[in-house]
Order: sequence, then structure tokens, then C-alpha cells
Amino acid sequence: MTLIKNILKHKSPSQTVFSLSELESLSPNYTGVKLNSAIKYLVKRGELIRISKGLYAINNNYSRIEFANKYRVPSYISFYTVLADKGAVFQPYTSIFIASQRSEEKVIDGQIYIYRKIKDEILLNPKGIDIEGQISTASLERAICDKLYLDGIEYFDNTRSVNLEKIRVLNAEVYKNNQTISTWISQNTK
Repeated sequence: MTLIKNILKHKSPSQTVFSLSELESLSPNYTGVKLNSAIKYLVKRGELIRISKGLYAINNNYSRIEFANKYRVPSYISFYTVLADKGAVFQPYTSIFIASQRSEEKVIDGQIYIYRKIKDEILLNPKGIDIEGQISTASLERAICDKLYLDGIEYFDNTRSVNLEKIRVLNAEVYKNNQTISTWISQNTK
């Protein structure tokens, strides 16, 4: 059985991006030099796409969000990507915003990825992070807290679906009662 057939047979249904270690675990007959040779051969033939060093896809229809999470580990999707998706801001954003251990902006395969550095004790705290398949994403409330924590008081277009109690809990348990988040909660309490 070829490497591609092994990947397609054993991958999870939602997975579209593969690291070297995932390729190896999906196809135990391919390890070390044999795996590297197979990958190089498949990339050359166009049967496997090298998105960036150590990350591959079967075709160009891979999830950019999944790639963003795997490109920088640990990380989770947050900020304007979540805020726009959940309707808290009306401005459409084509860049993908991610919380990570360091700040950087990358353009890979035509997609802009904006990584924002956030303290490890916040980044690694799972409260308010939804994990679905291969993707870690901040809840709406966590994305608001991340934005306020890093950028200060900000106006959001639509806060009707925001659960202020969840923001209070996140502020206490994740952000250690950050003053900016507390001020925003006070300003938005009716």
C-alpha cells in the first residue's frame, strides 16, 4: 500500500494538513529515510503538496485554519478571525489571526497568517478554547478577552450574543482579573 493510500485510509475525516510525525503514524511502514524519500517522490509528482517545512496536504483544498494551528504549536485561532466569524465585528478579514508564543506575520500559499504573542500561562490555559478535530479556536468571549488584553479597550460592532458572565469567569481564571477586561465588562453591563 502506498503512502497516499495509507494517509487516506487512516486519517481522521476532517484532517487536511499533515506533519511529518502524523504521516509516519498514519503509515507505520514508512519511517526515517524511507518516509522522507516517499514524501520527496510524492511532492515531485504532485500527489502531495508541501505547504511549508514539515507540513503537507493531499491537495490545495486544505484547511487554512488547520494549517495555522499546526504551523505554530501551541496556538489557537482568535482575535478578528473569531470576532468576524461570530458577528462581533462587521469588517471582513481575509487574514487569519492566531494566538501563539511569538508575534509574526507570514504569507504562505497566498494566505496571510498573523500570529500574536500572548503569555504562556494564557496561551496554554484551555478555558474558552474549543477543539474540533485538528483545530483549536477561541470562543467568542475568549477572543474578546484576548483582544482587550493585548490591545486595550476596544469597540465591537455587535455584543448581543456575548455572555458577560463567561467573560467575567475567563478574566478571573485565565487573565488574572486584568483591569482592561474588567473595565470593558463594567462599560457593557446594562
